[in-house]
Amino acid sequence: MSNTEVGDIWKHFFDRPRRNYNPYMVKLNDYPKYIMYDKEVMDSYRGRWNEYFGNKNPIYLEIGSGSGNFANSMCEKHPERNHMALEIRFKRLVLSARKSENLGLENILFIKRRGEEIVNFIGEEEIEGMYINFPDPWDGKEKNRILQPSLFKLLDVILKKEGTLFFKTDHDGYYSDVLKFMEEMDGYKVVYHTSDLHNSPLIEENIQTEFESLFIYKHNKNINYIEIKKIK
Repeated sequence: MSNTEVGDIWKHFFDRPRRNYNPYMVKLNDYPKYIMYDKEVMDSYRGRWNEYFGNKNPIYLEIGSGSGNFANSMCEKHPERNHMALEIRFKRLVLSARKSENLGLENILFIKRRGEEIVNFIGEEEIEGMYINFPDPWDGKEKNRILQPSLFKLLDVILKKEGTLFFKTDHDGYYSDVLKFMEEMDGYKVVYHTSDLHNSPLIEENIQTEFESLFIYKHNKNINYIEIKKIK
């Protein structure tokens, strides 16, 4: 990849130039309608994302959107919602945006940003709901998990009252740990949970992720699911 092809885009992701770059990095620019990676631009929309989408529809945030199957399917199913999906890998972002473009979606945006930075670009009570699907369970390093008590300090800021956190995992221990610490979490309440989502009443509404399909059909693994509502 030539320096001309790379241009200055590398400056958004690295402190210094590199000899080799992920070829999908440059392809981010092929989908300006669906991918945002400039942190200054993101931060400028804090508190006014409805202006970006051009409507007053509720906004849902997904942390770790993979190759975009869940995000795109959710936007097809719910055109009355706006969906912001965070992902850090170049290839996944490009594949996701390509699907969105092919579907002609108007209510989706993929963002290259880490979940712990959400309060930098999401305003107070700006989000109606958050999806966390199959995050890394960090076996042996549980303090690195995305869904832990510290996350709720961020949700205190960005999630609307009566807003909902939706969590899916194939990891039974992660599921149990979340249910356990939620017993002492002030301002939030577990309103539904099941250790077998695909044999629950919610299966008709469920949208599978890429990982979920793999766990179900290849490994025959049960899927754990929790809904947590902000009550204060």
